[in-house]
This record gives sequence, structure tokens and C-alpha cells, in this order.
Amino acid sequence: MKIAKMIISTMAVSALLSLAGCGANNSQNNASGKQSSSATSTKQAAASVVGTYQNSSKGSAVQLNSNGTGRYVYADPVNSDTNDQLTWKKTGNNEYTLNFADSDVTSPITARLSGNQLTLTGDSNWATDTLTKTTHQLNLDQFLAKKHGSSNESSSNQGNSSADPRRVGAMLFQYTYQGMPGRETFTCTQNGDSYTFSEGSDSASGITFKIKGDTVRYSVGGSAGQKTISIGTLQSQTDAAQIDGMMKNVH
Repeated sequence: MKIAKMIISTMAVSALLSLAGCGANNSQNNASGKQSSSATSTKQAAASVVGTYQNSSKGSAVQLNSNGTGRYVYADPVNSDTNDQLTWKKTGNNEYTLNFADSDVTSPITARLSGNQLTLTGDSNWATDTLTKTTHQLNLDQFLAKKHGSSNESSSNQGNSSADPRRVGAMLFQYTYQGMPGRETFTCTQNGDSYTFSEGSDSASGITFKIKGDTVRYSVGGSAGQKTISIGTLQSQTDAAQIDGMMKNVH
């Protein structure tokens, strides 16, 4: 009788241990399943941004590869083209961080995906850029070539465009000194990729600037401090007729 009771007790303990083991396995399987589901969801979210995007009006395009690398190009109408390698990673809900290899890009760029549009934002040295995803993979080299081709066809008189360094300098001058300058002659000199616009030979009034896309970085009178402004803002804050008058006297 005692032997029978011992056998029954042993069987009961074994059954309890077996149930406990099953429970632990189920918990581990559930946790593993959740981790796998989360990882799959993250990969799918990252995959949704992979592809090529373009901003035809600005002349910029970006390619994001599935391995976390990419490339950004901009067909600059005045200076050499922007053609930068980059790396990217997902940092939030439809939000990504882009790190450019170009030292001119002084901080990481934030990319936000909304539908088929990718908006790139950065610090004061970066002009916000909104690009649309292309249906087919875009060849960035061909994109740059076509942009320069269409630009040459549509801009037979580049000297009068808002991207002309002389005109940008005149707008900066009027914007900085708030009104028409006293003299009638101006100079605009080039040094590498920078320009200096001044009133006559007065170097103290000179404005040194660089143009990159829609953004102008400038300093006044040899000051080390640089400011940033968009060409669109300059156009809206200056008198076009007065700028036209100044342009006739730029040497």
C-alpha cells in the first residue's frame, strides 16, 4: 500500500514539473515570437524608404539602398555639382537619419517619409528639400546630365537670373544696408567658389558669399561670423527694379 502511494506521489510531481516546463517553453516561445515580429516590422518599415527620390524643380535627387548606404546629388546652376555619398538608418516612426560624407554638411540630416514624399531637413546651413519617390530606379548620373541640359536650353541669358552671383551680391548688399547705396559703381570679384560684392573699392562694405543651391552663406566687411539666407528670401526682401539698376553698374 505504501509503495502504491509513493508511486502515485511520484507521478503527480512528474506531472507538475512537466506542466511547469511547458509553461516556461510557451513563455519563451511567445517572447521569441514577439521579438521576431518586432524585428520583421522594423525591417519592413526600413524597406519602405528604400528607392530613389527626386525634386525636379530644384534639381536634386537621393538614392537610399537597402544596405544603409545612399547618395545625394544636386545640379548646381553656378558652382560644381553636389554629389555626396551617405549612410542612413531608421530612428523613429517614418523618420530616418542621414549622415553625409561631405564635410560641408555640418550635421546629420533628418529624413521624414510621408506617403511617397521624403523631406530632408537639417541645420541653418541646409535648405529643406522635399523629394518625390520615383516609380522606377533613377540613374543619378543621367539625372544630373539632363538637368544641366535643360538648364542650358532654358537659360540663354544666365546673367539676368537670380542665381547670377552678381545679382545675388546686389541683393545681399541692398538687404544688408537697407536701401539704395550712395555710389553708382560696384564690383563683384570671384575667388574660387566664393564672391565678394562691394561698393566701388570700399572693402569695408564688401560682402563675401558662397552660393549652394537655394542657400547663400555670407559675411560682411571681412567678419568671421557667417550668416545664411535663401535666394527666395532675398528676392522677397529687396526691390527688383533697384537691383536691376545696380546690375547695370556692376564691374
